[in-house]
Amino acid sequence: MKFKTNAKCEGCKAAIINAVSAKFPDARWDMDLTTADKVLEAHGIPEDADTAAQVVKTIEETGFKGSWITQ
Repeated sequence: MKFKTNAKCEGCKAAIINAVSAKFPDARWDMDLTTADKVLEAHGIPEDADTAAQVVKTIEETGFKGSWITQ
């Protein structure tokens, strides 16, 4: 499951990953700041619209923008 974010630096990345890790402790999270979309990738969570909405809400609660990249 992938999400587009507006993260800009390692501090942004850390804030987002800490927030989503707290909300979904069994998932593994990675973020690629080298891509234009600053993609946050989740492994080990259900890939459905409800879960995606929860992840986006968590990203937004940290002060960033997020959107689900559907395949």
